[in-house]
Amino acid sequence: MLVADGALGHCFAVDFTTPTSEPTGSQRRPIREGLGFFGRFLRNPTTVGAVLPSSRYLSRALVGRLDLAPGELVVEYGPGTGPATAAVRAVLPKGSHYLGIELEPRFHKLLTERFPTMQFHLGSAGDLRTILAERGLPRPARILSGLPFASLPSAVQDQVIDGIVWALRGTDGDFRTFQYVHAYGLRAARRFRALMQERFSGFERIGPVVRNVPPAFVLRYWGAK
Repeated sequence: MLVADGALGHCFAVDFTTPTSEPTGSQRRPIREGLGFFGRFLRNPTTVGAVLPSSRYLSRALVGRLDLAPGELVVEYGPGTGPATAAVRAVLPKGSHYLGIELEPRFHKLLTERFPTMQFHLGSAGDLRTILAERGLPRPARILSGLPFASLPSAVQDQVIDGIVWALRGTDGDFRTFQYVHAYGLRAARRFRALMQERFSGFERIGPVVRNVPPAFVLRYWGAK
């Protein structure tokens, strides 16, 4: 069940009760991926900001309906093991494009194997302009993020936010991310939201999504200044 601070709007009209279809044997995949995710978290908690991958409920809340036109691009920061990527694949309109940017090499390898028809870049979301130029891609119409902003250093936050604003300024596009309920009041999390409030004219908070471990809010920003 979700509760929003304001009206949800068409971008987040999502069915949170119907499970997504998965290939045979996928029931064991969340366990394997969860163990791998937890191991990566223990080794590097500042770049892998969650103990477990996002649930399908949080992924659907984050992705919503993309409403992309042919030729438009959606970029996902930090797709991890791909729960939100799977939700994107399920609703990606024909003729539109996807690019995932993942910093963790093992996750990048997993993503390219699990989603062979989708594009993934091994590198930092802070290098968005360079990545798009190298691949001949347009500025994205949507940016989704699984990055752990509550644990990122200030300089990295600034670099990523600058790239988001550059990508979305002068467009109708939006940026969507999530923050865990238990980390919502942390200093870095509050700093991120304050910066985003300065750089964007529109904001919407959805949640908490309680069918996720841990529960999380989805944050949506539009109107880049």
